[in-house]
Amino acid sequence: MRFEDDLSSKSAAEGDRFSLSLDDSVPLAGGLSLKPGYRGAGEVTHAEKRKMMGQAGELSVRIDYLRVGETRIRLRGQKGGEGDSRVGTTVALTVLFGPLGLLKKGKDIEIKKGQVITVYVDADAEIPVPIAAPPAS
Repeated sequence: MRFEDDLSSKSAAEGDRFSLSLDDSVPLAGGLSLKPGYRGAGEVTHAEKRKMMGQAGELSVRIDYLRVGETRIRLRGQKGGEGDSRVGTTVALTVLFGPLGLLKKGKDIEIKKGQVITVYVDADAEIPVPIAAPPAS
C-alpha cells in the first residue's frame, strides 16, 4: 500500500484518518488479480510532538482496509517510529550555555506521501466477479 497523505508527529493527532492506495497488483484465486489504484484507509494510533530537552516526536499508524467496489477488505499493518533524539546535543548545549541548552528540541517523524508499506489481509473476503475497476485518480 502507498500513503496518499503526508503524516507528521508535528501535526497528526490520535484518531486522524488517512488515505492509502494499492501500489502493486495482487494475485487472486482463479487467475484474477487486483490492479493498482484501489483505495484504502488507516488511522493514527499514537502521535506525540517533539519536546524540549531534545526529545523526539513519535508517530504510529494502523492500516485498516482496502475498498474494492463495495467490498471492504480488512487489512493488518502498522508503522511506527520516532524522530531523531537530540538529548546528547541538549546536554552539551546545557553544559556550554546553561539552562538555555534545555530549549533544544528533538525532531518530528514524518511519513511522506508515496511511501510504501507492506500489509496483510486480516480476514477472508469475497470479492464479486467481475471485479470493479479501481477508482480514477
